[in-house]
Amino acid sequence: MTLDARTPAPVDRIVIAGGTLTAWIAAARLASAFRDTVRVTVVETAERPTAQVTALAPAFRRDLLDRLGTPESAWLRACCASFNAATRYRGWRPEPVYLPNPGATPSCEGFPLTDFWQLRRSTGHTLEPVDHACFVTPPLLDARKSPRWLDGRTAFPHGWHADAAMLTHFLRRTAVRTCGVRLHSAEILGAERDPAGLVTALHTTRGREEGDLFLDCTGRAARLLTGILGEPFRPADDGLIADTLATVTLPHDSARHGVAPYTAVTTRPEGHTWHRTLLDRRTTGLAYTSGRTGAAEAERILAAPAGTVVTHTATPAGRLRRSWVGNCLALGTAAASADPLDEDHADTLALLDQLVRDLPSRDGRTTPAARFDATAAALHEQALDLARLRRLTSPYAPPVPAPDHLRQVLDAHSAGLAPTADELPLRALLTALTPHTATPPPSLAHHPHAIRTADDAFTRIKRHQRTLLETLPDTHTYLTAAGSLPTPALA
Repeated sequence: MTLDARTPAPVDRIVIAGGTLTAWIAAARLASAFRDTVRVTVVETAERPTAQVTALAPAFRRDLLDRLGTPESAWLRACCASFNAATRYRGWRPEPVYLPNPGATPSCEGFPLTDFWQLRRSTGHTLEPVDHACFVTPPLLDARKSPRWLDGRTAFPHGWHADAAMLTHFLRRTAVRTCGVRLHSAEILGAERDPAGLVTALHTTRGREEGDLFLDCTGRAARLLTGILGEPFRPADDGLIADTLATVTLPHDSARHGVAPYTAVTTRPEGHTWHRTLLDRRTTGLAYTSGRTGAAEAERILAAPAGTVVTHTATPAGRLRRSWVGNCLALGTAAASADPLDEDHADTLALLDQLVRDLPSRDGRTTPAARFDATAAALHEQALDLARLRRLTSPYAPPVPAPDHLRQVLDAHSAGLAPTADELPLRALLTALTPHTATPPPSLAHHPHAIRTADDAFTRIKRHQRTLLETLPDTHTYLTAAGSLPTPALA
């Protein structure tokens, strides 16, 4: 099909600013989607990944790596990846509790299975923790089992942990060599704008780079949206979310200690710590509030050996007033920031998928921009609410009242009311962290058949757990067999 004069002029030049992991995720996704019809250029600035070990959502493989045609063995080895099948929370309750990734709770005849666990607990029919009763994975994670058999078959859903710098390098190489992404390594000096205020080109230390659509992936510097277009940042200053992250990476002997296929989180008076383990190293982070905890105290909490480099990163929670301004849009921390614990790049992939489907013409940006910004705002608010709930339910919760909409969720949880679709992630987290604060739904008394069906479901879960415990390899064995440690050429 050919275009005539009545057809809106298509966007055929996309320029991505930034050297971050988000920049190269965007470049690979867009170039693989549009192939030879859109020219994708990355103006690679000095910004680099801030986390040493990053989390990757379960969708990362399907929505990005599979589209690139990349064999799992190649990218596992290229970024020293390991598995991340759940978050293990410690300190909220007397015993640790797992929330699988993704955190959807199994259902039975329209009720979450956790509702039936609540009923069994209230009537004295079980003392088993809610996670071990309602999910297959917790005893497997206790045993550090791999979510895959040695032949590559998947036993249960999972995401990954990966070295952020190595993953960025891998995507950079793949995007340039396989997808035809143009690389322009330079610093941004300014921009040319037309009479309508749209950016037409970036001025860099190595010349001009023209484009029709510009993506700001420069991290918290937000060089395009804030630096050039002046879009203001709106902080989420409610006293519930930490504003600084301290991280340290140390060697890890996985042959001796194994590889935890989950993220371990511990609540503390200062905020929370988390651990992410690869085959040969482990990153520990502390999210804390700088007004109450100093850098030296944060390093003492991390217990890093003398001489170890501890990285401190400002992570103020909030978002730009708009994520899409004119013909420029922001992704990742250039657009918004919540709790670094929740940064698994799922929101970035979801927004890129929407951009691929709603790519505007050069003169038809208004509606796609409004829709994109609404989606970005909703995703960010959900991330903020998860971070708020973790803090509100901690025994070290600050004396800050819950926002009204979260108070409604807490009240519905306590009363045993069915969650709405929007509440599902929040209610799953509440059930994991505070299961004993809820009552069984009164409506269960009218569904005896559902109760019997749930009893069968609990039995099947126990049987499935025993089978997988007997047949799955441990995570260290699987990753070693898969060659997850990089060769020197890929490091």
